[in-house]
Amino acid sequence: MDERVMVKMEAGEGCVILRTISRKRRSPQRFIMLKKELGELEEKKRVILRDIHSFADIRLYKSAQGRDTLEITFFWLSDSGFGDVKGWSQRVILRYEDFLACLENSRQSGGKGQRLLSIEEYCRHKIEFKSFANLKEVAKVPLLRKKLGHFLAGNFNWTGYERIVITDDFVPYSFYFIGYTPYGKGICGGIILHGQENLRKAYYGMHT
Repeated sequence: MDERVMVKMEAGEGCVILRTISRKRRSPQRFIMLKKELGELEEKKRVILRDIHSFADIRLYKSAQGRDTLEITFFWLSDSGFGDVKGWSQRVILRYEDFLACLENSRQSGGKGQRLLSIEEYCRHKIEFKSFANLKEVAKVPLLRKKLGHFLAGNFNWTGYERIVITDDFVPYSFYFIGYTPYGKGICGGIILHGQENLRKAYYGMHT
């Protein structure tokens, strides 16, 4: 996420009104989410909503830390004339319990606006090695062990993924991975060691 976003919300008996503000820009309009649509989100874990020209892709999932997390990707669009639209997108991540608490506070206060700052999600997923031949070879070379550890620490920070399963690849010192979300298999590919003719300059790269 490039920047943290302030979400302003007002809740009534039948709907929720959302606006966003960041350092770069603010939403050009309010976005209305009906109460029944919030119920649909809790049941299906994902809904796509439309309000005038704009729309929002909303997902509810458990983070790597096991917390209910709300991800909203807004597509703020406006009519630019002659049947064309223009606009921009904005991704917001919120702790779902905080989102619900703000809605309840707003309802209890007669619809008074509440503010909630988006979170920076650090997605550390469970990494599982399912075969160990190449891993054992890497472990024998301290330099490669360090390079692999650095690669694993800096990658796979993907929202909505629960675990990464790694197996051997046919390339020496290299691996194949499959990412798993709550809904099944996701991104897959290779963790390939490039430049093996000089291990000091070799590096791991991801191929998907």
